[in-house]
Amino acid sequence: MRKGLVPWKLTIETFILGLFICCGPFFRGYIFENGLAIAAVSISLGFMYFLPRSRQPRDTTLYALMALSVIYAASIGYGDDHREALDGFLAAAMLTPLYSFARSITRQRINQIWTIWVWLTGLSVLLGTASHRFVEGRLVGFIDYANGYAILLLIGIIMCFALKAGGASLFRAKWMQVPIFLDAGGIYLTESRTVFVLLLASFILLFFWSKRTDPLFWFRSSGNAALGIATAVAYDWSPWMAIPAVVVFGLGCLIPDGTLSRRAIRITLLAAAPLFVLPSLLGNRGIADRWSTLGSRTGEGFVRLVYDHDAWSLFKDAPIFGFGAGGWANLQYRYQTADYFTAYVHSLPLQIMTEVGFVGFLIITVAITNLLLRGFLAAKKMANHESGNTRIRMMACCMLLVHSLVDFTLSFPYFLGLLFIIGAAPEAPVILKNDAGRARIWKPIAFITGAGTIVIASLLIVSNQFEQSADRAIAENRKADAVRLLEKSASTSIFADRIYDRKARLYLREYNANGDQRYLDVARIENEKALSVYPDQIWYRKTNSDILWQQGNKQKSIVILSKLVQDNRFIAEWREELEQKEAKIK
Repeated sequence: MRKGLVPWKLTIETFILGLFICCGPFFRGYIFENGLAIAAVSISLGFMYFLPRSRQPRDTTLYALMALSVIYAASIGYGDDHREALDGFLAAAMLTPLYSFARSITRQRINQIWTIWVWLTGLSVLLGTASHRFVEGRLVGFIDYANGYAILLLIGIIMCFALKAGGASLFRAKWMQVPIFLDAGGIYLTESRTVFVLLLASFILLFFWSKRTDPLFWFRSSGNAALGIATAVAYDWSPWMAIPAVVVFGLGCLIPDGTLSRRAIRITLLAAAPLFVLPSLLGNRGIADRWSTLGSRTGEGFVRLVYDHDAWSLFKDAPIFGFGAGGWANLQYRYQTADYFTAYVHSLPLQIMTEVGFVGFLIITVAITNLLLRGFLAAKKMANHESGNTRIRMMACCMLLVHSLVDFTLSFPYFLGLLFIIGAAPEAPVILKNDAGRARIWKPIAFITGAGTIVIASLLIVSNQFEQSADRAIAENRKADAVRLLEKSASTSIFADRIYDRKARLYLREYNANGDQRYLDVARIENEKALSVYPDQIWYRKTNSDILWQQGNKQKSIVILSKLVQDNRFIAEWREELEQKEAKIK
């Protein structure tokens, strides 16, 4: 093979890994079912092609990720919400292939992917701002979640430093100031308090790591990050006011390194950056309001402590294996001590423990701990530029982990995959020794898991397409077509309780509209099907209560509704409905 050509196997790994990394910011982090299923099919197909030719190392993280996939697969059977458990399995099953791909491709290739990615993260700030992707005044980007988007932008800044430390050319390093400038401005617009603190901590750590190897890059980057924040402040006042700041940034990029190397200039930049940034932060009403509630009992921080306590109570009822993915979202009503609802716990350890118990928590702890320890230890044995690149990548992993302790960032499959990809680049030849005996065990398991993932994800994609078509039919008032499409969706879905419930509510609405008893009979049948799959689902039980009321079995309807109100005391409309119905039968 001629020098410079890449084997086809490696090209597939690079392509799939690059696609996952670069598309995540624009596909909402694969957190929604259809995006997750498409990603799982693509990754698993590539993995099954890659697997027979791969030479995997003795790697504790790899085996831990496989064990995590197995326990999530088991949770499909014992979990509280079987349909949600399927999504949990798909998210866990993607980690092993992604980690294997990242361990197998060369450092040069992975750095090329990261170079494209840091530019795309910067571009996403421009596109998100231009398309006004704001929620309640906070920039959410295409991730559709402000805090998640903020940590993504911070990782983008850190990876610029990693690429520079890894030996990026002077020309490329200078152009990396553009994504740093854009990412810092984007972080300001997200108004994320935690990420602001992590941004400051990152630049402090990077200062000490860069002062001996490349201090000029740090000074230039810190100045441009401060200027990016200033540009975002100006944009907050008026988009036109951001133009002068952009011009100043462009002129600053033309300043030669020789000028920045002067001691007086560097001291001025070091002193001016915080003095410039802090007033900008305090001048933002949204940020000031969020910080003002930090210590309040009604503030966001205290509320998170409340439902962290409730999640701990849920975990204690199934401490070994948990309730499966979706357990917290469906069962939190029984444990609520305040009026709130969250699809995910704002804490990775608690989220994992509610899903797969202490066993799952122990497995992922082993995977992450080994990932970080191996990275930091390997950095000590490397040459200067490789050591710096590895150390900064490990810092990026740590920032993701710290953020996940106070937010549900790593509940996004994209961010969890990103954590293991960033920390998984090949470190040293000795680590890549093959173990033929273990390969005979783990490869069949990995192949079976990959095949199962493809089957499950493919069925979910087909089912989801039928359901989306049904949504369009309902919107166009083609109700008969909608029912047929929902039936097709149910036939291809592995657990069809959600679809049965949709049909039940659709027929119940038709009965309420025209009083035809046949609609009510079909609604009852569909509701019974949904309850047979998931008997404790509160919304299915509420529909059951409504159907019984319309059938004339008012006493039984009230008994079910009373139990629902007792178990879910913060759903005020149910309590009001119960009072009205009790008054009617007296």
